[in-house]
This record gives sequence, structure tokens and C-alpha cells, in this order.
Amino acid sequence: MKKFLFAVAALATSLTASAQLWVSGSLGLGNQSTWNVKDTETTWNFSPSVGYALDDALEVGLSFGIGGTSQGDDSSLNFSIAPFARYTFLSEGDFSMFIEGNVSYGYNKDKKSSSKTTVNPIDGSTTTTTVTNESKNWSFGINLMPGIKYAMTDQFAIVAKFGALSFLHKDSESPRYGDQNGFGINIDATKLEFALVYSF
Repeated sequence: MKKFLFAVAALATSLTASAQLWVSGSLGLGNQSTWNVKDTETTWNFSPSVGYALDDALEVGLSFGIGGTSQGDDSSLNFSIAPFARYTFLSEGDFSMFIEGNVSYGYNKDKKSSSKTTVNPIDGSTTTTTVTNESKNWSFGINLMPGIKYAMTDQFAIVAKFGALSFLHKDSESPRYGDQNGFGINIDATKLEFALVYSF
């Protein structure tokens, strides 16, 4: 038994010595107004990640995401969690290129308000009532995306990911939308997703 415990401890020490733990995150906040819309739209998101470098090429980790929008009485809130694996296939100096795959699970809740005006046929007076509808949906997805990493120092780096080859399945509690499945590819270098990485 002692030999077995010693072997397990030696293996754990070896893995820890050859691995590197890192944390990453991105934060976004936006405000958009449209000339023909009364209320401005505010969006926000926070996406932290933690990763573990098994060797120079292979990393595994877990990403989280939370965000939302608000515009007048309308709002939305979303949450996601995604375990991932990242493989670096090209490294030159401080730059490297990788391909990342993840399996994601998401939750979204939307709240929309609408106004209805009724006219009294007797005296012509009007009454306005506001109706608020809430909808919730859950999603499951598989994504494959390319990325670039630039090491500024031994501890800090910037990661940029763009586009994805993805499959998404969505369950909605609303009978209007029901279940949805989607498959697509979106490679757009003009819409980069940046994150700051700190390695321990």
C-alpha cells in the first residue's frame, strides 16, 4: 500500500512539475443608441477561464461566461460553461497559433414588455396596459475555433480568437420556438475576441 501511495504521489508531483496553470478573462461593456428608438441599449459580459498546460502543445481548461442586455423595460441574461482543449500547432518566437475545441452548455432568459392601448367606445377614453413576457431556453453546443497567442512576458500574454465551426442545439420553453438545431461556420477576422492570460 505504501508503494502504491508513493507511486501516486510521484506521478502527481511529476504532472505538477511539467504543467502550468493559467487564468484568463475578458470584460465587455457597451452602450448603443438609435435615432428612432427611445431607449439606449446597454450590453455587458464577463468571461473568465482557467487552464492547465499539460505540455508545450496541449492545454485543457474550463471557461465561464455571463452577460446580458437591457433596453428600457426589456432585458436578457445569459450564462455559459464550457470545458475545452487547446492544441498549439505553430510557434515562432513570442507568437503561436492554436486550435481550440469546447463543449458548451448555456442558459438564457429574456424579458420583453409590450404596450396595448384600448379605446372605450362610450366616451372615447384610452387605456394603456403593459404586458411583460419572459422566456427561457437552454443550449448545448460543440465549437471549434482558431486563435493566436502573443506572449508579452513570461507571465502575461494576449489571446485572440476569431470565428468558429459550431453545432448548437437549443431547447426553449416557449411553444412558439420549440427545439432548434443549427450548424454553421463563421470565420471573421474583423470580430476578434481578446483575452488577457496570466500564467503562474
